[in-house]
Amino acid sequence: MRTEPVRVPARGACRARTPGSSAMRPISRTAAYFMRSLWSITLLGALIATTACGSSPIQPPPPPPQLQLACPAPLLREASSPIGRDIPFDVPAPTGGTAPYKVECVPASGSVFEIGETVVQCTATDTLTAQASCAFPVTVRVSQTLARTKFTAFGDSITDGKVSLVPLISLAGPDTYPYKLEQMLRERYPSQLFVVSNQGVSGEETREGARRVSSVLESEKPQVMLLLEGINNINALPTTTQASALRTMIVEAQSRGVDVIIATVMPVSPTWRSYQPGNTPSKIQALNTQIFALAAQYNLGSPVDLFAIFQAEPTLLGIDGLHPTVEGQTRIAEAFRDEIVRRYDVRSSLGAARDRP
Repeated sequence: MRTEPVRVPARGACRARTPGSSAMRPISRTAAYFMRSLWSITLLGALIATTACGSSPIQPPPPPPQLQLACPAPLLREASSPIGRDIPFDVPAPTGGTAPYKVECVPASGSVFEIGETVVQCTATDTLTAQASCAFPVTVRVSQTLARTKFTAFGDSITDGKVSLVPLISLAGPDTYPYKLEQMLRERYPSQLFVVSNQGVSGEETREGARRVSSVLESEKPQVMLLLEGINNINALPTTTQASALRTMIVEAQSRGVDVIIATVMPVSPTWRSYQPGNTPSKIQALNTQIFALAAQYNLGSPVDLFAIFQAEPTLLGIDGLHPTVEGQTRIAEAFRDEIVRRYDVRSSLGAARDRP
């Protein structure tokens, strides 16, 4: 029996040749053995030829990316109980590594968190036991609210937001003390909505304010009026006239059930165009004395002493020596805020109970 030798073809000529037979006839066991061996050699040659034709060997898979875990942003919640409150949170989802994952957080989502700050530690483990971790704070505070939420700032150009009258320079709304005060209250009591209406009129003296206050209170319907007036025409108006006008405003507000927080008149510098060295400082002092007396007479509480604040920091006054700078407006807002918090902050008895031994 004649066969052709097995050859390994060059790349691109990849056809293995096999032996053939022209006729079927009985063969001996020895011949059959040799034929099976020949077929095995032929198949092995075909495999070698296939490899030689450019088949790539099997490559191992690339390693998975590193396991990572990103925690949520810090959480701030309010509690109505001195023991804290249960707080659910989204358990962070791992990335990378080899799934499936197991994520554990301590304390777990939905646990009761005590008043104060607690750090949550989260750990992820993948199927190859690789680990990643992260942490985030959860802060719980006792609920606090303010008993008043609607305020009207009543006054002259200082309330209106003037920096100078000559030349005329006005502040943008966000730089005025009523706007700043509203933002301060919202930041301190995020669960409440506050309104601080700016009802300042440039150039208004106290007698004009006394005539205007009724219509403002009727339209605005505030819970609290912040009263800052008295500097305009202070050199000419008798102090008793000024005090009488302020009294009219106070009585009108109280008759409508509106609380009044009154402020002292701020000092002025000698650069103010109406400044009279022998008159202006003494008139301001006299009017402020009357303001303290009115506060006591009508149970208004302590006045917001803006005179003391600006006397201690003269740079809070602007270029005209009368109107406050932007920083001065901020200080006015802070002074009113502090008095509002002192009067109306409703500190939960739960917080006091928690602090007892």
